[in-house]
Amino acid sequence: MKRTDPKAVTSAELLTLPVHERLVKLNWLGQLWTTPDGTPLLPVEFVGRQGRAVQLIDVREGEELTGALGYVPGSVWLPLARIHEAPTRWPPGTPIVLVSRNGGPRAAQAAQSLECLGMEYVAVMDGGITAWRKFGFATMRDEAILRQAPVPAPAPIETGEPEGPLTQAQIEAHIGDAQRVRWVKMAALMLHSKTSCVDGRDDHAVVGTPGGDAGEFLLALASVERVTGQPVPLERIAALLEGYVETFGHFYIHSDTTAGNNLIRAMRADPELTDRLPPTSSGPKEWRAFLDSPPEALRPLVLRHVITPGNVGCGHLRLMLQHPERYLIRRAVVEEFLRALFTMRWNGAVELDLVILGGGHEEGAVVNVRLEQGVWAFTRVPLISPACGTAGVQMFVNHPQVADFMREQVARYFTTHPELLPLGEAEYGILRKDIRRLAEIQQAATLSVLARGLPVFDVVFRSAREFTVQAAGVVA
Repeated sequence: MKRTDPKAVTSAELLTLPVHERLVKLNWLGQLWTTPDGTPLLPVEFVGRQGRAVQLIDVREGEELTGALGYVPGSVWLPLARIHEAPTRWPPGTPIVLVSRNGGPRAAQAAQSLECLGMEYVAVMDGGITAWRKFGFATMRDEAILRQAPVPAPAPIETGEPEGPLTQAQIEAHIGDAQRVRWVKMAALMLHSKTSCVDGRDDHAVVGTPGGDAGEFLLALASVERVTGQPVPLERIAALLEGYVETFGHFYIHSDTTAGNNLIRAMRADPELTDRLPPTSSGPKEWRAFLDSPPEALRPLVLRHVITPGNVGCGHLRLMLQHPERYLIRRAVVEEFLRALFTMRWNGAVELDLVILGGGHEEGAVVNVRLEQGVWAFTRVPLISPACGTAGVQMFVNHPQVADFMREQVARYFTTHPELLPLGEAEYGILRKDIRRLAEIQQAATLSVLARGLPVFDVVFRSAREFTVQAAGVVA
């Protein structure tokens, strides 16, 4: 039987799916690549962030799972000889990632078998469990995985009426679910991964801070202006961003489907653009391709609409544009940053990751995640999925210790580029303190709008399996 090609799925087919499922599969297709022999592969970092919408299946033998390499927490054991059982346990549209030792012939054979059995979204984790460990992700060796009873896939996220504020018991159950938490070394996070927004609509396992990497970059720029008393020249922001990405690697910014639709409507209403856009029959795949790389002649016109607040899907950045005085930042700095970021993406900067989130804000709590022993380069930190429960309830996930550790490195970066900024080693201490102080102001400004009245919980990990959850008040 001819192997299926997931990338051949049409926009019409995607539009029949609920928005959360559609975005999961669009992101899946965007990361998928195929070897010359036809094996579909997904990168380790992408797999490591997937939430409950994606099922991990380990096809190795039992003794391998409990041996030195261990297995991915939350995965299901189904050795190659029993891979034919998968279609009886998961619907054909379930995204399935196959894990073997090295992502070699064994996993490739399992992928081919599942495709022939009608599974529509199947991929092999590139490099297998060996690459997972090399990346810095944690594994388990608990023999309980060998005694797992067959269970159906988790219920899909519903998008009806939310359950309301989350309780401490719900937070504890969520954090205790291995499918919702991934552990990665801080050093690996710095080198290979990214800091996501606190936004609860992201079903991936995240390390969260307001605005993600984009919010942190703008926070640092605002602090530089406060410390020096001088405006950062707008023409230098692109060079600062290029150096920042070169230094810290992957860079996260997100939007959402509402802002994306607003952007499309605004561009269609623009007489300079209306006849030069994708046809009205275009769907999500075509529009994503257009916005990932607009024709060069149209880019200045598209940038004009990209920086309009209503077309910015990250609430933290949108509020910065709308109320810069509350964030102690100049609106021109935010606008120039957005221009620089999109221009870099369009010019091929693969490190800039634009994530599209779906649905509206239905967060039921703010969760601050801390580690009892503190955060160091060698520390493993938990990436946590904000999607909690099965009725569309989410939570704002904030990692203040991880963010503070990263801000130390950012302060060093901004004080080691005297050719771009009037800062030097002598200003490092005051810049670091001001970034910390301004971060609290900006976070409060955003949560007071997006999370007003929600309960706050502090989650403190003693180890990967031991944690406490405590109520910490309500967002004023």
